[in-house]
Amino acid sequence: MTSTRRVLGAIALLAALSGVAACGPEDPSAQGVTGGSGTSPSASASKTSDPGEAGDGAPADDVDGDGKGGDCGTPPTLPAGLLKLKIQLMRDSGGFEAAEAKPHCTPNDWIYGAEEGDPTKHYVLPQDVKAYLALGPGQSKQVDHEQLALHIDRCHAQEIGAPTEDYPKVEPPFGCYNNVYEVTLNAKGEVETMKEIWSV
Repeated sequence: MTSTRRVLGAIALLAALSGVAACGPEDPSAQGVTGGSGTSPSASASKTSDPGEAGDGAPADDVDGDGKGGDCGTPPTLPAGLLKLKIQLMRDSGGFEAAEAKPHCTPNDWIYGAEEGDPTKHYVLPQDVKAYLALGPGQSKQVDHEQLALHIDRCHAQEIGAPTEDYPKVEPPFGCYNNVYEVTLNAKGEVETMKEIWSV
C-alpha cells in the first residue's frame, strides 16, 4: 500500500513538473499570447527562472534590448503623421516640452515612454486643439483647451512629486497615465489633436 502511494506521488510530481516546463519560452504555442493579467506564460517563466536568460545575462526574450525581457513580438510602428509624445514640462497653457515616446516591452505588452534625459522639443497648444483624456482602456472623453492644459500640468506635477497644496490632484473620472499622448500637428506645426494614452 505504501509503495503504491509512493509510485502515485512520483507520477503526480513528474506530471506537475512537465506542465511547468511546457510554459517556458520554448513552447511556441505560448509565444505572444497574453492572459487577463497582460503577462504571457513565457514572460512569467523567464522572470522566475535562470534558464530564460541569454548568455550575456539578459533575458532570452528581450525583444527591445532594454534588458527587462517581455514577450511582446515586433515593436509597433506609427502611421504617418501620428506622434506619441511624453510631456516633460508644461510651460504654460500655450505650449509644452515633450520628448518622443518610444515603445518599451513590459509584462503588460508595449508601453510608450521616454527617459528623463531624452531630447525635448517645444510644441504650441492652440485654443482650438481637439483634445481627449483617457477614462480607461479604449475609453476617452473630449475636453477643451483649458481642461487639457490643467490636466497635463497636474499630472506632470504629480509625476515629479510636487506638493499637492500647489497642484490639486486629478479628479475622477480622469487619472494620470505617465503623460503620454498621441498627437497630430497642423500645417503650421502646432498641435491639432491630442489624445491621452491609457496605460497601467
